[in-house]
Amino acid sequence: MGMTDGKKKVVQTELEPGDYETLLSLAKSKNMTIKEAARQALRWWSASVIDLTEDPLFRLKPIEFKVKIRSDEIEAFLYRRK
Repeated sequence: MGMTDGKKKVVQTELEPGDYETLLSLAKSKNMTIKEAARQALRWWSASVIDLTEDPLFRLKPIEFKVKIRSDEIEAFLYRRK
């Protein structure tokens, strides 16, 4: 996710004591600061609520190939089964 003007923005919020303790505990367990953990949580949340119907990856149509190959042949090739 890129920023439009190249400047970072500050986000400030209040947490219930239990939520804060959970965040603090998780951040410590991952050797992160609360700021880093909160930033990562916000990124994950933002990514999880995006409407994927607008994502070009999910609008791809299947391609019809000239040569028909069975899935077991693909697996044999990929996993070198003979």
